[in-house]
Amino acid sequence: MTEKLAEERVRVLVVGGGPVGLALAAGLGKRGIGCTLIEQRDDRIGTAKMIVVSMRTVELCRQLGVADAVKHWGFPLDHPLDSVFCTSLNGFEVGRIPSAPLSTEADTPYSPERERPCPQTWFDPIIREFAREQKSVRLLYKTKLVSFGQDEQAVRVEIEEEGGVRRVIVADYVVGCDGYMSTVRDLLQIEVRGNKRLDSSTSIYVRSEDLRTCHGLGDAYRYVFVEKEGPWSVLTTMDGKDLWRLQLIGSGSSDLTEEKVAAILERMAGKPVAFEFEGISSWIRKMTVADRFSDGRVFIAGDAAHAHPPNGGLGMNTGFQDSFDLAWKLAAVIEGWGGPRLLDSYDIERRPASARAAQESLANYYRLTKYPHEGQLLAEGHEGVEARKRLGEVLVSENEKAWHSVGVHLGYCYSPSPIIIPDGTSAPADDVVHYTPSASPGCRAPHAWLDGDTSILDLFGSNFVLLNFGGQDVEALRSSALALGIPLEVAKIDSMEAAQLYERSLVLVRPDGHVAWRSDEVPADPVRMLRTVTGHGPAISARRA
Repeated sequence: MTEKLAEERVRVLVVGGGPVGLALAAGLGKRGIGCTLIEQRDDRIGTAKMIVVSMRTVELCRQLGVADAVKHWGFPLDHPLDSVFCTSLNGFEVGRIPSAPLSTEADTPYSPERERPCPQTWFDPIIREFAREQKSVRLLYKTKLVSFGQDEQAVRVEIEEEGGVRRVIVADYVVGCDGYMSTVRDLLQIEVRGNKRLDSSTSIYVRSEDLRTCHGLGDAYRYVFVEKEGPWSVLTTMDGKDLWRLQLIGSGSSDLTEEKVAAILERMAGKPVAFEFEGISSWIRKMTVADRFSDGRVFIAGDAAHAHPPNGGLGMNTGFQDSFDLAWKLAAVIEGWGGPRLLDSYDIERRPASARAAQESLANYYRLTKYPHEGQLLAEGHEGVEARKRLGEVLVSENEKAWHSVGVHLGYCYSPSPIIIPDGTSAPADDVVHYTPSASPGCRAPHAWLDGDTSILDLFGSNFVLLNFGGQDVEALRSSALALGIPLEVAKIDSMEAAQLYERSLVLVRPDGHVAWRSDEVPADPVRMLRTVTGHGPAISARRA
């Protein structure tokens, strides 16, 4: 007779303890929702796959209250962040994309934050410690998912802890944040589509002071090495000091000896350099999107749902938005004020947004790698100068789109969506490079400074927020929300700049910072409006990603 396994009940089970899973646990914990996260590895952070957090991710960290930790983990604020294209560190400089150091103003007036170097080695522990501090969150390491089954009431999950002990967790909902090789996605039999093998590449991690001092190019964030056949490797500073990541493009090998690494570094530097070998990983560059992001009570997020080439740093940053979108929706349904369309909207909103980011990651990969051969690139005379100028101009103009784009991070609009109420206006045309602020329903609510260091974005993150620019009587809306159990805050905004950006007297912003509804008047039926934006309205079909 089979022994009955021990059981426990949880609200949400998160599978996977990377940054996306930790962000989801943090978002649920912030709302007091019971959450158990399981991760099959221990809690040590290995070599960093992700090294940059986008301005949107830092905005979301601002909602959690951890943005200062992300900004001040130790990267020197005065370190130059240029991207340099060169034949070697002691060869020819082919082009340069300037980027101001962190000590200067933000990259753009469209956000209170800017993109920041913060590799996973430092970023994951920041999010993990916030999640761990939440009383309703439990993190279980060395624990893996074995199987699950679901019905209309719950998901029954069998897990295996260290030592082979198995038990059952019965969860209201399960979210697979378990990476590209997702067990959750495989058990759901969800297909992924796209390019599953763009190339095989290698990341090498070394410590070396010589890589800063052995050349005259000056400190930079990254150096892209170019030969006649095109770019072949990228050297990026991890900490602004002596830790480096060397990425070999299209050359996958995890068994490189230290002697071979020394030869590669000499090829980059143009001379031998002293270094300490830290680690190596070989990986497949891919671009895929899952056919669906949910199945009943089970969801997938991050790389389990969409895998990106790392070019432009959109993978984890897109997954982070998955977590913030899903956290408030799960909380709303569990607390009883979210309707059946609310969880449906996760796939409807996030799958097209993720596909957009994945396509841009692919474009960024080609911007870096697909160039005609320049046979005279290393020549000393006029032909060499012209060849370097020709290639440099293209590399700079194309890769500025990868490394200095704002639209891809801030410009996506959730429309159509069953929980967005159109107002007859159209969002700005989608532009992944440039960004036009808009408060059209579905768009990210635009940034405006209210006073000192307070952005209007600082009002968002926990509840629905009704921005009242005209000082109208909104008691009918407030009392209707109270009667429906919807957490609603009313913020009277006395800012001409913000009023011009938002274009209506009343603007309702969701907990994730996207505009749900706007008008110059209180709706004649506030209950109907509130029920629609919380998932009690009609269904719509999902868009094909």
